[in-house]
Amino acid sequence: MKKPRRPPRPRPATRADLLAREKADWDELGATWCKLPNAALEQAGACGPGWSVKDVMNHVAAWQEAALRIIPELLAGRRATLGHGTNRFNEIQQAQDRDRTLLASKRRLNRARRELLKLLDTVPDDVLLDPAGRVNWWVKFTTYAHYGEHIWELSEFARQWTTKDEGRSVKRDA
Repeated sequence: MKKPRRPPRPRPATRADLLAREKADWDELGATWCKLPNAALEQAGACGPGWSVKDVMNHVAAWQEAALRIIPELLAGRRATLGHGTNRFNEIQQAQDRDRTLLASKRRLNRARRELLKLLDTVPDDVLLDPAGRVNWWVKFTTYAHYGEHIWELSEFARQWTTKDEGRSVKRDA
């Protein structure tokens, strides 16, 4: 089944627009898992057969950590790269994060986002909002656009779970 795509939205025109989009999509991303039990967050199948919600948390955090390394280099006029292709980067990160606890994964994600938003406060508006610029690309694809890539699958995964028996969540038969 092909996953549905969100209708295109205009690029943020101002810093306030960008931060509002990031916050709205962040909240939507978090809402996909906030009511799930810890067992569900660690179960494979949330995004494809091999990724749990915890894996997605670490995946988003890894990309934000990469942005924290790359954006300052770009701002200084230096060339900066991920170091690997996208798929290889994702494979390496998932392998490195496999044994990370759920609590550590949540903390990592929140810390990476907080640090990235702090960094964005230092980026001049003309650089932050330049649709042809590398900094704008890194901001977009490590925040709101990246969240949006995972929201649908995570929402579908969460729909498989319902709250039953004194607030305990259990998997519902498909």
